[in-house]
Amino acid sequence: MTVLQLIPAMDSGGAEYCVLEQSRVLAESGQRVLVGSAGGRLESVLSSAGVEPVRLLCGAKSPRWLWAVLQLRRLLLRERVDVVDVHSRLPAWCLRWALRLLPPERRPVVVHTVHGMNSRGWYSRVMLRADVVVAVSESVRRHLEGLSADGDMRRVQVISRGVDCRRYRRIWPSRVGWRAEFVRQCPAAAGRFLLLLPGRLVRGKGHADLIRLLADLSEAGVDVHAICPGSLSGRERYVGELVRMATQLGVADRLTFPGIRDDLPEVYAGADVVLSLSVNPESFSLTTAEALAVGVPVVGYDHGGVGELLRRIFPGGLVVPGDRQELFRRVRWALQGGAVPGEFPGDLSVGEMLRKTVELYEKIVSGHHRAGEFAAAGGPCAADLHRT
Repeated sequence: MTVLQLIPAMDSGGAEYCVLEQSRVLAESGQRVLVGSAGGRLESVLSSAGVEPVRLLCGAKSPRWLWAVLQLRRLLLRERVDVVDVHSRLPAWCLRWALRLLPPERRPVVVHTVHGMNSRGWYSRVMLRADVVVAVSESVRRHLEGLSADGDMRRVQVISRGVDCRRYRRIWPSRVGWRAEFVRQCPAAAGRFLLLLPGRLVRGKGHADLIRLLADLSEAGVDVHAICPGSLSGRERYVGELVRMATQLGVADRLTFPGIRDDLPEVYAGADVVLSLSVNPESFSLTTAEALAVGVPVVGYDHGGVGELLRRIFPGGLVVPGDRQELFRRVRWALQGGAVPGEFPGDLSVGEMLRKTVELYEKIVSGHHRAGEFAAAGGPCAADLHRT
């Protein structure tokens, strides 16, 4: 079986790591796997895992996108691809046009994996036009119900994102050593509780809420320091705004932006509380799941995938989105040893996610699906466009 994964780029991010893990396991099982993207820092990891990276500009929001359609058509014919798994909207549109240029008997089976709470409208509805649609959480499945023009969810199934429980585990003997090393690098954190807000340094991740929380905790006499790992490249202006805000509130010395960390399991284990404060609902929140797998209390907003995970594993960490006082109370409770997350569910492991994904690929390839029926031109897609 030859599988092609399509994603705009292979940099950091939940969808990118999902593609990486899926591709690695498929290659280990003897399948041929290609990943079409514009490249990125994870591309070398793909190559070392026996996966074939292919440069495709299928995520380019420019006229080059038309060239990517032709590139993709040639790739599908040349490599005789059996399954295409698409992980983003623009590549899905690119594939749809490429399939129109193929005879029906040469079209691969199409899977769309939906990683985000996409906006409503004809542009996002393309993610429902596949032989099978995979939602990465129940929250995403419910969101897709509202996205569907005709309410037909028969092709949608949930395969939850998974955590590598070999890497993210509860026993971390190096916790004390990691904290000592961090304090050496950041003396201002000495003797303080450590809060962790992992994720990309973008406005929607709730950094402003974190800074206000630091001010509230400081005023209450709770000695804390916050760490916000994430790439600083291209985010200098935003980080500068956050530092100015922290300075105005008198907590600039309690906030650190360490850049990308490759030792995230140790970072989680070294933290006293992990936060998830995204303004908009997350589809799954891999960082929340990873922290819970390590056994660290997570306090987060009760919406989307974060709420779904916390209700199941650590309900004491749930906070009404944007409720500043409740966030303060929940974090102080957790810092006082309020509770420990429950046992991490086995069905949220990366192994289980990959088992279900491979099983799905094999089933649809060996079945009697009309390959590319819903992703190519025709009925449901055209109807959606006219309804918008």
